[in-house]
Order: sequence, then C-alpha cells, then structure tokens
Amino acid sequence: GTGLASRYPWGNRMTRWVLLFGLICAGALEAKGFVVRPTEVQSREYRELAREIDQSGLLRDIAAELNGVLRIDQTLGLRFAECGEPNAYYDADKREVSVCFELIEWYYEHMNDAYDSEDELDDAVAGAFVFVFFHEIGHALVDVLDLPITGREEDAVDQLSAWILLDGAEGDQAVLDAALSFYAASESADMVDEGEYADEHSLDQQRFYNMVCWVYGSDPGGYEHLLEDDYLPAARAERCESEYAQIDRSWTRLLKAHVRP
Repeated sequence: GTGLASRYPWGNRMTRWVLLFGLICAGALEAKGFVVRPTEVQSREYRELAREIDQSGLLRDIAAELNGVLRIDQTLGLRFAECGEPNAYYDADKREVSVCFELIEWYYEHMNDAYDSEDELDDAVAGAFVFVFFHEIGHALVDVLDLPITGREEDAVDQLSAWILLDGAEGDQAVLDAALSFYAASESADMVDEGEYADEHSLDQQRFYNMVCWVYGSDPGGYEHLLEDDYLPAARAERCESEYAQIDRSWTRLLKAHVRP
C-alpha cells in the first residue's frame, strides 16, 4: 500500500478549499443537480481510503455547496473511483464526474520534492486536486447546460476552474499548486511524442504557464514576484491582465442564467 489513508488530510483541505470559494448553502441534496454516486473500488489497496472518504461525507458536502450556487435541471453524479490510472474524467453518457484515487497518489509522488513539510504537501495536493475537480465539473456544465465554447473545450474548462478558484480567499495558491502539478508531469516525461501534440489538451508546460498567467493577471501588483522568480516570461505577462479579464467576462456571462439569486 501507499499509506494514502493515513495521509487523508488532503480530503479535509479539499473541503476547506470549496468552503472558502464562497460555495456556501443550506439544505439537502436535490433530485436534480449534483448528487453523490457510490465509490467504485476493487483492490484492497484503496478500500480503507474509500471507506474514510465515504464516512467523511466529503462529496455530499461539495454537492450541497454546488447545488446552493448553481441551478441545474439535469442530474450530475460525483464519485471517487479506482481507475487503474491517475486520472479524473467526465462521462457524458452517465453524466458523471469520477475522480481517481490513483491521481491523489500521483500528486504525492511527483510533488513531494517541491515542498518542505507534509502539511505543505497536503495543502498542495488538495489545491491541485480541487483544480482538476472543477475542471471536470466544467465539462459537465458545458454538456448539460449546452454552453457555447469556441476553441478547445479543455482550455475553456481550465479557465473556468481557475476563475472559480481565483474568486476565493485562498484559491490563488490552489491554482499555483495545480500549475506545479502540470510542470511536474512535464518534467517526469522523457519527451513529447506525436500523440501529445495531437491531444485535445494543451501540453503540460503550456497549462503551467497559462495558469500562472491567470493568477498574475487577476492581481498584477500582488503577484509581481511571479515575474521576478521567473515563473512567467515578461512577454506573456504583458497580456495576462487583459486575458484574465476576458475569462472573467466570458464565464460570468455564460453562467449568469444558471446562478441562483
């Protein structure tokens, strides 16, 4: 085993992220909107973690938070699952977001060297994971709300996830931690092959710079250190404020009709 169950603090931190982003509501889960589906687990390795997550009510709380903000006329399932690979995905046929135990494991293994303490690593895993979580929810919203998207949907829902998080008290760090996870993925790869160039996702390093750009663009004065520390080239930084403003205008308009008063 990997000891993931003993490192479950990432789950409490993920709940904290969601609460901090203003997704506060009261009331029970609705028949429509976000609902929790049973955890899927096959191997003994993840059974303890699955049991702890189920008992925590993590997804139940997150579903309730989301239902308090968004009005959705379809049912959208949320589940944790053992997937056989580090991944998270939206299944349009089932209208279901699945987030994989293996992805949590991957974060711990590949982001470990970037942080000085286990507490910092737990926070980083929570931030990176919640970014991907909202990314997949973005796919679900594009599907069930029939949102118009020009360009690649993967880029658009990266923007949505960053936009949600940057509107919260500590979401900037979550986006930066998620950016670092993509940089770590690019560093762990031997080379970029033809399949990655053809993939619907931007390359991992491109996603890293995009996300750093949006953090900087949301508050250039507050994040000038991102330029000084060479996280962001100056040529790209010149456009980041207007780039983030465009993201803000676009997603505000796209979701306006679906946000509860």
